[in-house]
Amino acid sequence: MMINGCSKHWVFFLVLFLALFPVGASGSEPMRPGNQLAPFSLEDQHGQEHELGSTISLILFARNRAGAAVMTASMEGRDGEFLSDRGIAYINDISGMPSFAASLFALPKMRRRPYDILLDRNTEATASFPDKAGSATLIFLRDLVVRNVEYVSDAEALAKRLEAMPKKR
Repeated sequence: MMINGCSKHWVFFLVLFLALFPVGASGSEPMRPGNQLAPFSLEDQHGQEHELGSTISLILFARNRAGAAVMTASMEGRDGEFLSDRGIAYINDISGMPSFAASLFALPKMRRRPYDILLDRNTEATASFPDKAGSATLIFLRDLVVRNVEYVSDAEALAKRLEAMPKKR
């Protein structure tokens, strides 16, 4: 069967679209209030494993670069204990980042941060985590049950939200 020039372009774009946006890729339902999370662990930017359990009251999450930038800017001037004192887990899904870019650029910058940045390198732990382009995702928890999900695109507003979180220690 001969494909004319116009059809070739459509086939190319269809293949490209399916490669970039696979149908049913995650296979899991999006997270929403009332969902129970199972405890899980992730490594931080230094290779240290962290168990996330019932002591976590907020997951600060980004799957996209702009969301991660909002999170980073909101943490400016914070010490290494700020997040842990409040039961906050800071998680970046870096699965979409080429490994050479992570190794050469992203991880060295992250290692200069005084706080733990937990990294999902293969999307397994965060597949059901919701995200919104240009925003950080806040997942509020109580005993690993999702209470609320919010999106914040302004670093200053996020910094105020984090500061308002009560200290656990």
